[in-house]
Amino acid sequence: MNRTLREVIGAFEGADRWLLVSTGLLLFFGIFVVYGAGSYNRQAQGSPLGQHFIIIKHLMMISLGGMLLLVLSHVDYHLWRHPWVNRSALVASYLLVALTLVLVRHDANGNPQITRWLSVGGFSLQPVEMAKLALVMFMAERLSATRPAVRLTGRPLLVTLAAGPLLLMLLLFKQPNYGNVMVVAGVTVLMLFVTATADRWLRWVALGAPILAAGAYLVIPKIHNRVNKLFEGFSGGSFGHQVDQSLIGLGAGGAQGLGVGQSHNKFAFLPEAHTDFIYSVLGEEMGLAGSLGVIALLMVFVWRGLVIAQRAPDAFGRALASGLTGGLAIYGITNLAMVTGLFPVVGVPLPFVSFGGTAMLASLASIGLLLSIDRSSRSYLVYKRRWERGGMP
Repeated sequence: MNRTLREVIGAFEGADRWLLVSTGLLLFFGIFVVYGAGSYNRQAQGSPLGQHFIIIKHLMMISLGGMLLLVLSHVDYHLWRHPWVNRSALVASYLLVALTLVLVRHDANGNPQITRWLSVGGFSLQPVEMAKLALVMFMAERLSATRPAVRLTGRPLLVTLAAGPLLLMLLLFKQPNYGNVMVVAGVTVLMLFVTATADRWLRWVALGAPILAAGAYLVIPKIHNRVNKLFEGFSGGSFGHQVDQSLIGLGAGGAQGLGVGQSHNKFAFLPEAHTDFIYSVLGEEMGLAGSLGVIALLMVFVWRGLVIAQRAPDAFGRALASGLTGGLAIYGITNLAMVTGLFPVVGVPLPFVSFGGTAMLASLASIGLLLSIDRSSRSYLVYKRRWERGGMP
């Protein structure tokens, strides 16, 4: 029994405990809240599994993601540095994103509707989640120099940005998926900063970002309406139905919460209660303590991700770890701000907590890649030698 337990634990020998614990606890919180919030979802009511449909699918995705995490954590992360690997993944994922623009569906009135998902064998696939992982690998390979004095500049840098983040942002803009446009832009700037690439360009980015945001507000009706709703809420009016109901749920939870499974918002008052607005249901059921606990766990995750990036043995590992951590951090911050009325509704999930298929797989795959990078660090090699001698740290 002890030997079997040691073999199971040995699969994660030397792994960053804080990273694993924070991820595990976020998943644990999410399972309970998704079960309650998904019980009254329309998909659950139309399924033979009834109220258990959403939670069974959620657990299935966590299980698949867990296996993916375990496999990727034991694969040398330098594999993803090979151009034929990361560029093939980039092209394939971008083609799937482009396919969502071709497969136009129609609503009940016959109006064309572009979707962000592809249906494969009865399962919904969101290609953008795979595209973001492939993009981080591609950017990490391109931006990490073989020698510290060598940096990607000029035309090669422009080609990299055009073929990587700018092309993906254009495809997402056409969907439209403005939330992920923002995530891709944020991750790109972060990776440029970490790799000290085009430092003088980043100043222009900092100056140009507000101008682009103002232009989008003036030109794009959807963004204009969402931002106006935010301003209206700040002025004492309504933030819009979703955010109003979200704030009501958070306020109803108080300090201690109504109890797990006792949320009122799950009774169709709050749209997307089990996905984008899961944090509101969590706050209603678990109160201020649970809400702050989730924020603390997300902060621990970001801290450990940055630590892994800092102690990575090479520039590629640092860039890859920074991009993966930054992407999930931007997702989390945007979701929390959106649910609490501090940011316009852009439709991004809360990492590891929200119900999700492709998003959950991509998030757990990111953890596996971070653990793979950490395995190559000097601290892991010291731990491994102690483990092989039979001594527990």
